[in-house]
Amino acid sequence: MAFEVRPLSDVLGAEVIGLDVAKPMSDETFARVHQAHLDYLVLVFRSQKLTPQQHVAFSKRFGPLDRHPSDDAVVSGFPDILIVSTRKENGRYIGVPDGGPMWHSDLAYKKETALGSMLYGIEIPDQGGNTGFANMYKAYEALPMDLKKAVEGKRGFFLAGRSNADRSFKRPLNEEQKERTPGNVHPLIRIHPETGRKCIFANPQHTLAIEGMDEHESADVLSALFEHTAQEKFVYRHQWQVGDLTFWDNRCTHHIADHTRLDDPTYIRHMHRTTIGGDAPFYS
Repeated sequence: MAFEVRPLSDVLGAEVIGLDVAKPMSDETFARVHQAHLDYLVLVFRSQKLTPQQHVAFSKRFGPLDRHPSDDAVVSGFPDILIVSTRKENGRYIGVPDGGPMWHSDLAYKKETALGSMLYGIEIPDQGGNTGFANMYKAYEALPMDLKKAVEGKRGFFLAGRSNADRSFKRPLNEEQKERTPGNVHPLIRIHPETGRKCIFANPQHTLAIEGMDEHESADVLSALFEHTAQEKFVYRHQWQVGDLTFWDNRCTHHIADHTRLDDPTYIRHMHRTTIGGDAPFYS
């Protein structure tokens, strides 16, 4: 199947033009898509028209799916599809309205973290709601030597942001969901299991402390690390279009959503997200 892969920036990201992911895909075509995902970290498939079944089927080509702890915010009949939406019914959000208010990697707090996520834009506002993506390969390669020494070989404690009482979300996890979502310890620097490259894995939404450091030193190192990873020179900001299916690599990118209009009742941003399961991060 002929299609074009066109870079979106010098940092990361490419748009895939002329490929309908709802249709059966040959192994040869899939291999090219897979390689493009490793090369560009974020792929945007333009002008898609996906049913939930088709969204799930394409996602599963990359591996078994994982589920967000907010299991009360999913598409009916499709528990693998998280609803990311500002729509309300009977005064209550039908999905997660404020996904990704801080830089993060999806499901980084699980024992086996996510390979990638596919977010499908169904209803897009005229303004706002863009997503920033940051390249953690480049961020690692540009680490100042003192900071690299401080984090190399260290592990951090990761917890779902919606489980952390110090952080406010419009739709937090309920107590049962929190009990099913314990924290885990992962390397701050990980080796990508497919490319073999080193990248920063710690992120401000889910990484709370560094193992073996006192509270103040840990906070100072993480603050410096997060300031470094959020520099614009590592970032591409995606302006959504209806029909975009955006697939990012959670192992070597961070992302953040623009929620500046979240409290505007006229602001509707409605999306479906699947997450492909991965493995436990390693550094050795």
